[in-house]
Amino acid sequence: MKKLAFIILLLPGFILSQTISLLDIVHERKSEPFIEVSANQNGGQAIFNRTYRGGCVGSYDIKWTFSKDLSTLQPGESFNVTLMCISCQTPCGYKWGIADAGAANNVRSVEGFPDYKYNGNIGLKGTSGASSGVFDWSPAQLSNTYTFQYDPKKVSDYTAFYITIAGQRINYVFGQGSAPATGAINCHALLGLGKLVNSLMLGAHENYPWDWMDETIDYAMNHIYSIGCLSDSYLKSLKSRIYRAANTQSFYDEILSYSQKLETEVASSCKSCSSCTN
Repeated sequence: MKKLAFIILLLPGFILSQTISLLDIVHERKSEPFIEVSANQNGGQAIFNRTYRGGCVGSYDIKWTFSKDLSTLQPGESFNVTLMCISCQTPCGYKWGIADAGAANNVRSVEGFPDYKYNGNIGLKGTSGASSGVFDWSPAQLSNTYTFQYDPKKVSDYTAFYITIAGQRINYVFGQGSAPATGAINCHALLGLGKLVNSLMLGAHENYPWDWMDETIDYAMNHIYSIGCLSDSYLKSLKSRIYRAANTQSFYDEILSYSQKLETEVASSCKSCSSCTN
């Protein structure tokens, strides 16, 4: 009888000892402010403006990096998340917590993961700053490093940690299986891609410098990967050809042509594109 009890107790521990993989990065958006996010297993960046009372407008460029590639996590493995203001300009004397990071015990649910169960399997072990968060009224808080550890305590298909920026969460979701199939494309990413392609057209028309165009192409490619049903071939080609170009205006006609063809590609390649117009 004692032997049977030992086996029953061992089984959950065996389940929890599994390596987990990064399944998805889910940006839970709000209508304001509109934040352009690019993120992967190595880190990410968020750029946005925020309008305050009285018409004051602040501009923000937030970046985060990881101490390791987060494609997988082993039980007991720790990693650092360094969150920083590349450029944070809050006007008119306003003060607020611009960005922060949090552990799984603050994640109750994740969009697109209906079976997500509350757990504390990724825990926060400490921060480099005297207080949590990143803000720009103190030079010491322009950057903060968080130490997390994957320490599985509860049987769950998924676990997550998150970056929060201007009240919007970017959830890094891990699990042993695969992300749930929703049957719909990322409509926010599709809208963002359209805006970025329009920005590339404007940039070419106004002969913006190649490095600005190159960065905008990167953002557009991240949106394509998030959408999951569009080809990145043209943008990859444009990126290689525009590198250190002395005159980006010469690319205007082909970017215009790409923007016109994009709608057709969405209609033919993305089965659930109609969900974005409902």
